[in-house]
Amino acid sequence: MGAGWSSGVIAEFRTGSPLGVVEQVNRTNAFSDSQRPDVVGSPDLPGGRSRADQIERWFNTSAFAQPAQYKFGNAGRTSGYGPGAIIVDISILKEFVVHERHRVQFRTEMLNSINNPNFGLPGLQRGSPTFGRITSLIDGNQARIIQFGLHYKF
Repeated sequence: MGAGWSSGVIAEFRTGSPLGVVEQVNRTNAFSDSQRPDVVGSPDLPGGRSRADQIERWFNTSAFAQPAQYKFGNAGRTSGYGPGAIIVDISILKEFVVHERHRVQFRTEMLNSINNPNFGLPGLQRGSPTFGRITSLIDGNQARIIQFGLHYKF
């Protein structure tokens, strides 16, 4: 930047994690943590929906049905992808010379500078009240934080 100025950017852009739907209750009488449902339609919903609609219903929940007793469902391991994430942190620094070997640095740091909410995966247990609904943010997501600092170097 020039004359004691410097800046930095840390940015993360990522696609959503794969998600797989499971049954809330294991009806196979098998020693398995979870059971997959039957797929009876397309889990995809049309694009261009509002953010509120996407949070309320990330995928087509009616595309999954409970398999028959003692039968494993036909759903694959993954049925789609969750929401992506965009995180941008910015820092701007100005260094002033006080004396020969003494400097003062003024720092401004903006964490989540674009103030973007990054949502977690939707509920994946068919039969749960939160099935298909996003109810959380990813770990560590926060609102924009602006902090100032003074660093004395000698």
